[in-house]
Amino acid sequence: MNSVVKKLFWFWLIVLIVVNLIPLGNGANQSLSRNKVFVFRLDYLAHLNMILCFAWIWVLGKIKHVKWFVKYVVLKYSMVVLCASVCLELLQLLVPWRSFNPVDMGYNLLGGCLVVGVILVSRRLVQIKSADLHY
Repeated sequence: MNSVVKKLFWFWLIVLIVVNLIPLGNGANQSLSRNKVFVFRLDYLAHLNMILCFAWIWVLGKIKHVKWFVKYVVLKYSMVVLCASVCLELLQLLVPWRSFNPVDMGYNLLGGCLVVGVILVSRRLVQIKSADLHY
């Protein structure tokens, strides 16, 4: 099962790369707010949620006791997710039919930071659980 969860991680990363390279319509760019000062578009939620999926993969990996890396697992997984959240948007600079949007990158990074938060909370919960078992 460990290899399935690891493959899920890489599969999701590849899906995100492909989605960021294919030409998409402007349907997701519609505003969700009626206020003209503060614009919140549907694709901002998509950017946030696509990165948040890495948190679910992390949790599934914790449940299945996946060993992601030999050492510094939390740091390395967090860095991979944060790098992916930046690079996925930067990738659009290389493709003429896509456009780079710094706000999209911001929502990717917000999703990445939330993933890191989930990782740190899950790590702390495991430490508390193991400490309770020793009493």
